Amino acid sequence: MFIAHLPSGYILAKFLDKKLKQTKISKKAFFAIIMIGAVFPDIDLFYFYLFDNRSVHHHKYFLHWFSFWIPIFLMSYFYFKFSQYTSRLALIVLLFSSAALLHISLDTFVGDVWLFAPFIDKPYVFFEVTNRYQPWWLNFIFHWSFSMEILICISALILYFKN
Repeated sequence: MFIAHLPSGYILAKFLDKKLKQTKISKKAFFAIIMIGAVFPDIDLFYFYLFDNRSVHHHKYFLHWFSFWIPIFLMSYFYFKFSQYTSRLALIVLLFSSAALLHISLDTFVGDVWLFAPFIDKPYVFFEVTNRYQPWWLNFIFHWSFSMEILICISALILYFKN
């Protein structure tokens, strides 16, 4: 996924904003937390390009592991849901981690994701993108799946301008 992580975060924020009517977070912060969470796993690209010399696929790093984000999501969910104290921090972590999980789920569409890392060292992908063009990213842009990214972007724009 190249261009749709941020718009998908916006769509998630709009959806959750309707579901979670009363939060102790401003609307601006609410949207920012989710949208930053939706792109955050790709922060590992800095390490990938600056330190790792592109030797390991960046989806193998822990920020792209479900086994990293699911426990964070579950702990924050249960604390937020069942604690006698209404915790802003638990809600912030819950929103952020749900957006990060969305990111990884979207990456699985056409990008290799190590779903069971670090336990199983095997990439999974729904649809394979064949290597036909140079540079490598043209393979993704000319693949039919890029239309899904455009659709996500258009949906986010429609939601934005609908208000």
